[in-house]
Amino acid sequence: MNHPISGIDPAANVDGVRVHVGRERDLRLALRELEFLQRLSQSAASTMDSDELLELIIRETTSAIGTDVCSLYLIDPAGRHLTLTATNGLNEGMVGRVTMALGEGVTGWVAQSRRPLRVLDVHQDSHWKWIPGLDEERFTSMLSVPIESGPRLVGVLNVQTVERREFTQDDVDFLLAIAGQVAGILERSELQRRLETQLAALKHSHDIHERFTRLSLEGAGIPAILEAVGGLAGGRAALYSAEGFRVRGTGHGDGLPSRIHLPQAVLAVGSRPVRVSAGRPPRVLDLVPVRAGADLLGVLAVAVPDQEGDEDGRRRALEHGSTVLALELSKERAAAEVERRLRGDLVEEVLAGGLDAEEAERLALQAERLGHRLPHRGWAVVLEPDDAPQDADAAERSRQDRLDLVLGSVVRRQIPGGLPVVRSSGAVVLVPEEAAPDLAAVERVAHTLLSAAGSVLRPATVSAGIGNLARSVAELARSHQEARQALRLSRRAGARTRITSYRSLGAFRLLLEVQSPEALRRFVDEVLGPLLKYAESRETPLLETLEALVGARWIRRAAARKLGIHINSMAYRIERIEALTGLSLDDPETRVAIAIALRARAMLGM
Repeated sequence: MNHPISGIDPAANVDGVRVHVGRERDLRLALRELEFLQRLSQSAASTMDSDELLELIIRETTSAIGTDVCSLYLIDPAGRHLTLTATNGLNEGMVGRVTMALGEGVTGWVAQSRRPLRVLDVHQDSHWKWIPGLDEERFTSMLSVPIESGPRLVGVLNVQTVERREFTQDDVDFLLAIAGQVAGILERSELQRRLETQLAALKHSHDIHERFTRLSLEGAGIPAILEAVGGLAGGRAALYSAEGFRVRGTGHGDGLPSRIHLPQAVLAVGSRPVRVSAGRPPRVLDLVPVRAGADLLGVLAVAVPDQEGDEDGRRRALEHGSTVLALELSKERAAAEVERRLRGDLVEEVLAGGLDAEEAERLALQAERLGHRLPHRGWAVVLEPDDAPQDADAAERSRQDRLDLVLGSVVRRQIPGGLPVVRSSGAVVLVPEEAAPDLAAVERVAHTLLSAAGSVLRPATVSAGIGNLARSVAELARSHQEARQALRLSRRAGARTRITSYRSLGAFRLLLEVQSPEALRRFVDEVLGPLLKYAESRETPLLETLEALVGARWIRRAAARKLGIHINSMAYRIERIEALTGLSLDDPETRVAIAIALRARAMLGM
């Protein structure tokens, strides 16, 4: 109904006023936003530093909305926590240290619900959570809004005032508009930061790679590469074999252990770096496999520094360092293989025998031109695993390399003029007379070589054989053959981890001169035949009893103790032996024949 006087509908007039007021409010808000964005854009255009940009956002927001403090929280990549990233009124020392879980406090509630929250008095609000060292009692009112970029939460923007303030819807809308613009700026800033980080990482990676490549091309060697790895990774570095033995390092005083128990995780094909604790006292180490394809050449170990550093730079140093070490080790292996073959071919030809003195001297001269001098007077020491099935382990290329390295080191340090030759089933070392003038001296040398070889070939056990002194290059073949024969007889007698010299065989070495094995078999049958047949059907160990008697020099009580039987049982066994064989064990000639027959049986494997 129209007004009776003016003809104006009051309701329409009120609606018009409301529309006018709303439009003014919208214009005022739009102008406010434009002024803020203009200042923010102008300032943002003049800085590319992310910290300065965050300070700018905080400062301009505080000024635009008329509050005492503004704080910015950003969500972590996993989307579970908010971290205080910037503030201009709270304790700035807490920036980067304060985190809030989604749903925790006012900030966490806004992030979880994606809705603004106005708080008239934070001290009375149920969502509020006091954070010691950050919050201050003087701040009363608070407005918090989510920062979103499309469907993705970027963070939360908070403003606070000292005076009690009832934030209006205009304030909420304005802060939401600021948050929307800030989201775009932060997104661009984060993209810029990521690009800069990636570029820096690429440059750092290139610098590391260039440094290692230069060391390799200049032939600086593995110690220099390990020193560079340690310097870049922040800890001492060393190289270990696939068996866990330390083979290279920057120095013996670096505190790294001489051996490490390598976990399967670092030995398997396709494995990645593994962090372990090793040594005494324990040290934390990063273990990195050094591979050439599927072949494990070694393991790089680098001490982890006590204080945190550039983990990304450390990772790159380990990656590039292990790659260059693989290249160096491959080069070393190839060179060692060529050297080993040249040396081995020449030495093996000499040791094979069948050469006259002139031919042997010619080969010795040829070897000397290649840097490998054969001793003109010396001993042959043969090293082999005790069990034949384990020879396959010794034949592994990595173990041959390791054995060559270890024996070469022992020879250089303790056997001047010595010459090691590694084979698929062990090794032979030629020891010059100057380094071992007599049998006792060469036996001491053999003990050292045996210990070194055993550390490489374990769990296999190793024994050594020593030939007689060769008085010329041509006689080295004879000494080598004698060493192998001594080793063979020792092994057939059941000895393990033992050093046997050909000279120590005494009269038994005459058995080796018998050209016909059948002649030896007939002799064994003549002396021990009845006992061999008896052993096939009876349990009483008469042959073992004879071996115990020979080993105890025919002293019955000593042999009984060795067998763990009573002296009466020993007397009964001797009577059975004499009854079966028709021999008298008290006869000296019979005793010699039995001893020879037992040794011949062991040699023939009967």
